[in-house]
Amino acid sequence: MRKISIRDLEPGSKFTKSIYLDKDTVFVGADQPITQQDLDRLVQFGITFVLTDGEKVLADGQDKTVAGTAPGYFDTNLPFYQDDENSTRFKYLLEKTNTTKVEFNAVFKDCFDLVQKTYRSASEGRYTEIREFREIAERIADHTKANAQIPILLLSHSHSGYYLYTHICYATFFSVMLGNFLEFSRPKLIDLALASLFADIGMVTVPEEVSEKKGALSELDLKTIKRHPVTGYQILTQRLKLKNSLAIVALQHHEAVDGSGYPQRILANQIEELTKVFMIADQFAAMIHPRPYRQAILPYEAMKIMISENVNRFDLKMVRLFLNKLSMFPVGSGVVLSDLRMGMVIESNKDKPLRPVIRVTKDADGNRLKHLEFVDLMKDLNLYIQQAIPFSQIY
Repeated sequence: MRKISIRDLEPGSKFTKSIYLDKDTVFVGADQPITQQDLDRLVQFGITFVLTDGEKVLADGQDKTVAGTAPGYFDTNLPFYQDDENSTRFKYLLEKTNTTKVEFNAVFKDCFDLVQKTYRSASEGRYTEIREFREIAERIADHTKANAQIPILLLSHSHSGYYLYTHICYATFFSVMLGNFLEFSRPKLIDLALASLFADIGMVTVPEEVSEKKGALSELDLKTIKRHPVTGYQILTQRLKLKNSLAIVALQHHEAVDGSGYPQRILANQIEELTKVFMIADQFAAMIHPRPYRQAILPYEAMKIMISENVNRFDLKMVRLFLNKLSMFPVGSGVVLSDLRMGMVIESNKDKPLRPVIRVTKDADGNRLKHLEFVDLMKDLNLYIQQAIPFSQIY
């Protein structure tokens, strides 16, 4: 039987065969959903993993091929509300998103599986070959470079795995996406992806009672967490023999261009270019996904924090490019228009981050549209975005 960390279990999860506490003690039977009370019992008794020979049962309606974005979110098999050249272009953009969705989900899943396996092994003092990571880094770089729809796919995608592993995958994709905006060469994008995948490996040395803490962190907790860039750098250079130009991202990714970061409090000119890219991706990905101690922050709110409260942490040129490419209401996020219609941002307008292109999905009464309708806020000046909403509300 294989071990499953309780961190990878969630209420409602079911497996094709029984789950055991040990080789003789059944915890939950086959095809029986795990409850929150079950998970609480495991924590109460200090149990960190369970055993099973079964596979996780996918929920009804979930894509059986890959986990992630539910099918139909970008439904384009609807008549046009207004059949013109712009609508045709916007429909084509969504159709391209649909065609790349399956491949994106597959790359993301393989990335998650490798990160999960490697980070868990590292937590037990066992280390992997760099070769496997270079292969997934190449796939991420090539897929991101070839598909302009990556922002929509990232913002609409969800993954239920342990937050640290999912975060590394999201941060890597966002990092490579920004590197692509900066016109990095393919070899440089691959190096960026590889460095990003290993950036948080030092977190495996942080005790679970600290990393999983739901309340306020103590001063000792913070000191423990702030050691992870150094320990990560040591693991990468001493155990995995990763070249220093890539391992340095793990050491520097919590620095700030104004010198207020950690662990070395270095200034902008001492921070490597790859690190500056990853710092932005890491921060954005962290904010828009949930943590044990907080809910996810809406992409609009995350972007606002990055360009206001945290602006001195990042390279200004890179943040501006990130903003211009994604818009203040990032591509792939949900919005409510001033006439109360709802929709998804599908394209940014350069230098006008508050006036992107919207695919309208619901009318003012909350009814789902039965036609394809698009609003370009650069052309329809009577409308504006009233508020950001979770992606789950727009369909």
